[in-house]
Amino acid sequence: MWQKSPNHRALSEDEEKKALENAPSLRFRFILAGVLVIGIIAGLAINLIFDYSQKLADLSYDRLLRSALLQMDENVGLMRNEVSIDIPWSAFATLAQAEEDRVFYKVESLEQGFITGYQDLDSQPPQPPVLDQIQFYNQEYSGEMVRFAWVQRHITDPETAQTVRIILGQTRLSREEMASAVTQKAVEVVVFIALVAITLIIIGSHLVLRPLHRIERALEERAMGDLTPIDINTPKETHHLKVAINHFMERLQSNLEQLENYTADAAHQLRTPLASLRALAENARDNTSPERQHQALENIVKQCDTLSQTVTLLLNQAVVSHRLQTHRLEPIDLLAPITASCREQAVAALHQGVLLSLDCDLKETMILGDAFSIQQMMQNLIENAVRYSRADVERGTEIIVQVSEFERFYRIKVIDYGVGIPDIEKERVFERFYRGRYDIAGSGVGLAMVKDIVDHHSARIQILDTEPKGTTFQVDFAKLRFNEDTV
Repeated sequence: MWQKSPNHRALSEDEEKKALENAPSLRFRFILAGVLVIGIIAGLAINLIFDYSQKLADLSYDRLLRSALLQMDENVGLMRNEVSIDIPWSAFATLAQAEEDRVFYKVESLEQGFITGYQDLDSQPPQPPVLDQIQFYNQEYSGEMVRFAWVQRHITDPETAQTVRIILGQTRLSREEMASAVTQKAVEVVVFIALVAITLIIIGSHLVLRPLHRIERALEERAMGDLTPIDINTPKETHHLKVAINHFMERLQSNLEQLENYTADAAHQLRTPLASLRALAENARDNTSPERQHQALENIVKQCDTLSQTVTLLLNQAVVSHRLQTHRLEPIDLLAPITASCREQAVAALHQGVLLSLDCDLKETMILGDAFSIQQMMQNLIENAVRYSRADVERGTEIIVQVSEFERFYRIKVIDYGVGIPDIEKERVFERFYRGRYDIAGSGVGLAMVKDIVDHHSARIQILDTEPKGTTFQVDFAKLRFNEDTV
């Protein structure tokens, strides 16, 4: 049966447009995610480029600074037990390649003191001094950031030994200019690559979403009522969506078929009693004899009862059909719906001269099932047993409902001692509208509903002969295993 929300209604065109405007865009999210990822990668790349350009500039100009420092160091010597230095012009010519930078230097002896250069240049390397090892570091001097090269070594001769320290510094203007130029070029390349990647993402988003548009067009171009499966090639990522849509249309087709069957059942079941009711009413109208009119009215009352039972059966069938489609099986005690059915049918059976009894010693019978559906199943089985028991007034006065336990299942038996069912008809009694005997009242729908309920619960039903006479309906329900069924 159809399931419809009480607040559900079709959207107008304006409401659909508004809903479309407020709906989140999958393409926008895809592009935004791609832009964010590319932006993060580009930011990290630019940061690495900036650090690399600084190191590259320092490496290039440190080589010049080292060359000038070594030239100065080669011209340091001892003369008359005093340190002397003749600074070569080539040292400053090397550093003069950076035209905008200024050069500072200082030569001193730990024993003799200041020798030459800038006397206020008191620069110390951040690392502990190591003899004959050149250290490079940045330090502010004279209001500017300066790159210093620092070295300290021993000078010895036969008469004396002294420790000489040479400090040579150069401002960072050329270094910063070189680092800026390298960074600018690299950033331009990174930005260009990022823009190309974003453009490819925008184009790729269109290609990625194309299968969804193909599915959309395939559904929109279909004729009304066409619920055949979608048969188009789609990527793996949209294959499950296509399968889900096909499964949904398959369930919808099944619902439509069941709705058609239910409509046919209702028309079939209501047409005959309504026609009979009309005929009885016309008979009562045309008869002038009070006795005949009274008898016709009695027949009308009986026919109304039959019609009421038919309507109740159809409503129960609709409810059961709906529950079988929309409700999942859950752990229940099988005895609860069986006991409820026996209590409901006991009085009605007794009024018809049939004694209904329940034979069960079990305390609990847990299965996976739907209690309402099982109760309707038992009600139909008991009503069917009562109906066929009444046909045999000599023996058909008792119906027994038995519930027994086996290792893997519970067994329900509805035993009657009525007229029985011939073997040739046992295979057909579950067919819709099939009735073995038309002299016995019935609709031909109840046992078909019983079979639907049994199949939905993956149970098994059999029709056996009762000794010495009658029919036994036997239904087996699998036990609930908590280590498997409840996972």
